[in-house]
Amino acid sequence: MNTNPHRRAALVLLLAISLPAVAVAQAAASATAPSPANSQPLSGPSLLRSLALTDVENPFGRLGGDGPPRSSLPQAFADSVRKALTQAGYRDEAALQSLRATFPVSGADIYRLNCRSCHGPAGAGKPPAIASIIGPARALAPARSEPNPELAQLLAMHAGELLGERLAKGGVKSKGPYLVVMPPFAYLSEQEVVALGDYLKQLGGVAGKETAVQKVNQSALRIGEQVVRGTCLICHDATGMSGGHAMVMAGLVPALANLPEQMSLDGVVHKVRHGWTPMVGMARPASRMPVFAYLTDEEVAAAYLYLVYQPPQQAR
Repeated sequence: MNTNPHRRAALVLLLAISLPAVAVAQAAASATAPSPANSQPLSGPSLLRSLALTDVENPFGRLGGDGPPRSSLPQAFADSVRKALTQAGYRDEAALQSLRATFPVSGADIYRLNCRSCHGPAGAGKPPAIASIIGPARALAPARSEPNPELAQLLAMHAGELLGERLAKGGVKSKGPYLVVMPPFAYLSEQEVVALGDYLKQLGGVAGKETAVQKVNQSALRIGEQVVRGTCLICHDATGMSGGHAMVMAGLVPALANLPEQMSLDGVVHKVRHGWTPMVGMARPASRMPVFAYLTDEEVAAAYLYLVYQPPQQAR
């Protein structure tokens, strides 16, 4: 297969090489290896569509902040993405195996990829629409003021169980004029929830200094899946309408399934991390999409590759 890979300036320092979108898609189509057990194709509507909300009347996905990336993912993650990009289109199986290579990931990164866009970098949220996560986070550690240590430990364990249940099932509260919603994060594994809980204790200021940082083994494909599910699916449907300038001008949000065919990797990375550069003569902004500067180039690239190698499917 002739893919004509070429260097792209936007990613040259971090990713070294990328491929045209169609070439990567062709590489995915010819790959025959089974999908990793803990990574599944995306399906279903966006969070906003499921709640019948518009992208201008709510803070969902807009609270991540514009600070620089503070990723604690190991170098093995960047190496995995770079290797897959170099191999894609030539050795599809090798590229896929690179994306499956695992490395330890902390709860801080799980929070950043799945929770930060709505709860913000410090967990404050934006009440009443998005509740602060600080209070529930503090309940995850035994209260030092509780005179009964066994009761304090029991209460902390119960708070951990409630966190797991909320992540698995989500929840909706409608009081007054506001709709408070927590979408389900059932795709997170038990080990990922434990690691996330440990980081939430740090956000709440109740993590003991002697407490070891819980980590869980992840792959680049899994990191990409978390970026897509925890951030992109807030506004974008998994499948549906395609993109194009006409759709952008109409203010519509394209489905994620069409993205690899219509945008190059470097184009997606630039738009996600720096915003869209309007075309000359456009009468209105090209996009109302938030900028996710706190994601790294490699993390956005992993999300792109996840959509390529695990194409979104129609909801059944």
